[in-house]
Amino acid sequence: MPSEKYEHGRLYEKYDMTGDIHIGTGIVRVHDIFNPLPSFMRAADVIFCDPPYNASALNGYYTKAEIEKKPESFDSFFSVLFRRIAQIGPRILILEVGVSQFEKYMLEILPKYRHVTVKDSMYYGNAKNKCKIIIASNDEIPECLLDMPFMDEEKVIEYICQNLEYSCIGDLCMGKGLVGFYSNKYGKPFVGTELNKKRLAVLLERISTGKRGSIK
Repeated sequence: MPSEKYEHGRLYEKYDMTGDIHIGTGIVRVHDIFNPLPSFMRAADVIFCDPPYNASALNGYYTKAEIEKKPESFDSFFSVLFRRIAQIGPRILILEVGVSQFEKYMLEILPKYRHVTVKDSMYYGNAKNKCKIIIASNDEIPECLLDMPFMDEEKVIEYICQNLEYSCIGDLCMGKGLVGFYSNKYGKPFVGTELNKKRLAVLLERISTGKRGSIK
């Protein structure tokens, strides 16, 4: 029996979590990134993604989603993540990564994009929990991103959704859907996929109720 800690209020029992889910200004799907990319994801001209930061975290996501078949390695996930990003072809790529994996991501990104900048951020409002926001584009990076101040990761997401001009923002690892929540809040389209239906259902609840809430 899964721990109630990871049931997220059992909201997945309240919503239809199958197929393409239209919610607010967006479309999402419960989906394993190793499966073929859903066609709606190609609408994204901006990608913001906070991928698992190491093999342990990656395996934990699969365990919590109650999926027995796990990726062979973190490198296999890393490879398929960038394959999916290439299939989408966003004009701006924004990745939130842990400090320990920062160099690995930069080695992948720098040869592919003409313009790359990095911003410091933090997890959970604690400056000790450092992370990096990597912003990459083959066009000039918009000033609003270059001028983005130091903020907690959630404030970064809201800042981007509020200030950046985009046709559609996408997230390949949505989690509880902060990218979708804030894009919807500011009336902008979003698309996303998430492995765990229990986590994705939190986004559906937040948009349906119009409340950020404190669902864990």
